[in-house]
Amino acid sequence: MAGLVVQAGTSYLTLILAGRLLGAARFGGLSALYVLVTSLATGLFLPVEQEIARRRGGERAVGPADPTLAHRAAILALSATLALVLVALAIHPVMLKLLGGNGALLASFCVALPGYACCFISRGVFAGAGELRRYGVQLGTEGVFRLVGLTGLAIFGLHSLSAVGWLFGAAPWVALAASLAGRPTRPDPMPGPVSAGDPLLGALGLLLVSSLASQLLVNAGPVVVQLLATPAESGRAGAFLAALVVVRIPVFLFTAVQPSFLPAMAGHAAADRKADFVRLTRRVLLICTGLTLVSALVITAVGPGLLRVLFGFHDGLSSPTFLAMGVAVGLFLQAAILAQALLGRGLHKMTTLGWLVGLIGLVAGTTLPGSAVHRATFGFLLGAVAAAGAFAVLLARALRAWPTLPDASQLPVQLPHG
Repeated sequence: MAGLVVQAGTSYLTLILAGRLLGAARFGGLSALYVLVTSLATGLFLPVEQEIARRRGGERAVGPADPTLAHRAAILALSATLALVLVALAIHPVMLKLLGGNGALLASFCVALPGYACCFISRGVFAGAGELRRYGVQLGTEGVFRLVGLTGLAIFGLHSLSAVGWLFGAAPWVALAASLAGRPTRPDPMPGPVSAGDPLLGALGLLLVSSLASQLLVNAGPVVVQLLATPAESGRAGAFLAALVVVRIPVFLFTAVQPSFLPAMAGHAAADRKADFVRLTRRVLLICTGLTLVSALVITAVGPGLLRVLFGFHDGLSSPTFLAMGVAVGLFLQAAILAQALLGRGLHKMTTLGWLVGLIGLVAGTTLPGSAVHRATFGFLLGAVAAAGAFAVLLARALRAWPTLPDASQLPVQLPHG
C-alpha cells in the first residue's frame, strides 16, 4: 500500500511539474507517451502478472506448484514486447504524429516497454508469493525516479521534452533493479507435488484482450482528443489528461488492493469457499464505491480550479465534464472489481466478454457529435456503463452456477443400524 501511495503521489507531482515545464501544447505529446506506455504496458503485461498471481494463489491454497510458471510467462511477454516495438517502428509516421513529432519520445517508448514487461512479471511473482514489500518498492521507486529527475530539470531550467520523455523510458528499469536488490525471492512453501504446469498461451490470450480493452476504456481519452482536436484545441489533450489523472484517484486505490485481492479470490475459488468469495467481493465493492462517490463530488467542485492552480492550464474543463468523468471512473472501478472476481474463478472468457462490451460502448460514445473533449468524455462514460452492467450480469450468472456445499452441521445424522 505504501509503495502505491508513493507512486500515485509522485505521478501526480510529476505530471504537474511536466505541465508547467513544457506548457499545454508540448504537454500534449508527453501525455500521449504517458497514455501509450501506460495503456499498452498494462494492457499487455498485466495479464501476465494476474495469471501468475492467480495460479500461485490457487497453489498456495490447494497445490501443486509449477516451478516453470514465471519462466514460461517471461518468454511470452518478451516475445510480445519485441513484436510491438517492431510494429511501432514500422508505423513511425503515425507514432510521431501521436507524440507531437518528437523522435526521442518514440525511442523512449521502445525502451520503456521491455522494462515494464519485466516489472509486471516480477510483480506477479511477488504477489503470488506474498512478498508485497518488494511489490511496493518497485512501484514507489518508479514514481520517485521520475519525480526526482523532473525536479532536476526544473531546477536547472531545462525545458526539454526529450529529456522528460527519457525519464519515462528509464523509470521501469530503475524500479526493477531496486525491487530485485537484496535477497532472492523465496515463495512460501506450497502443498502437494511439483506440477508440470497448465498451458499459458490460451489463458494469457484471453487476458490480453481483456486487459487491452480495459486500458483502452480508461486511457483512450487523451489520445482521442489528440487525434480529433482542431488546431485551436491543441492544448486540450494535455488538459484532458490532467483532469483524468486527478479524477482517477480511486483507481489507484484499487490498485493497492489488487495484489492481495486476486490471489485471495483464487484461493477461495480453489478451496470451494463460495461464501468467503462472495463476502470479500461485496466488501471491496462497497468500500471502493463509497470512496468513488466522495471523490467524484469533491473533484466536480474543485477540479476546474485545480487545473488552473496546479497545472497552469487556463483553457481547462468544466464542472459537468469533471462530474461525467468521475461517474465513469466509479463505474469503471466497479467493473474492474467484478472482473477480478470472475478471474478468480478462472472464468477468462467471461472476463474478456465484459471488457469487450465496455469497449463497444467506448467506440459508440466517441461517435456522438460534439467537441473532441466531449466525445472522449461520452466514450469513457458510455463504455464504463456498458462494462459495469455486463460484469454484474456475468458474475451473477457465474455465482448461480457455483453449487453451494451443504453445511456439515445441517446434515442429518446417520445412526448405525442394529
